Amino acid sequence: MEAFLALFGVVALAFASTNLDNLLLLVGWQLGGTLSSGRLFAAYALGMLGVLAIAVLVGLVGYLFPLGYLGYLGVIPILLGLRLMIGNLRRGVDVPPAAVATTGGVLAVASTQLSNGIDTVLVFSPLLADSQLIFDAEIAGLFIILFCLWFMLARVLSGHAGRLPLIQRISHWLAPLVMIGVGFYILGNTATDVV
Repeated sequence: MEAFLALFGVVALAFASTNLDNLLLLVGWQLGGTLSSGRLFAAYALGMLGVLAIAVLVGLVGYLFPLGYLGYLGVIPILLGLRLMIGNLRRGVDVPPAAVATTGGVLAVASTQLSNGIDTVLVFSPLLADSQLIFDAEIAGLFIILFCLWFMLARVLSGHAGRLPLIQRISHWLAPLVMIGVGFYILGNTATDVV
């Protein structure tokens, strides 16, 4: 149970840190009202399931590496987090206007989610590669639950759109820190590890 709770915390933080931009997109699409809520959810779910499928496939490739080296995949989210942090420090954090609603349909929203999910793939793939198969199934299940909760949160936030700049400012600094933390979790010897 302790391993599951630790895994849940890591998965939730990794998901939140890599999907704050998607949250803003969802709010923008909901405010734009070009798609019904059901169609928007279907499009979002399609894109996020694509992100999960890619992360799982890349994570499975990790099983081809010698077991003793899998933990070193944690370097990927650490480097990604450091790169984001350094970029924020160099250019300062400017808050662009809230996400613009798309006029496209379900496939446009799904492909936007999929193309915007590279950071999620880069964080979740090493996490999946470093975990036992039973925990991989739990990670995938938690991912699905979290993207459903994310959609509901976007619905709530669309009613409070004035708070979006604050969320965006926080995400610029929180996301790199969480990615670095997830990387150290992968590097560490935890109860969910393959070895």
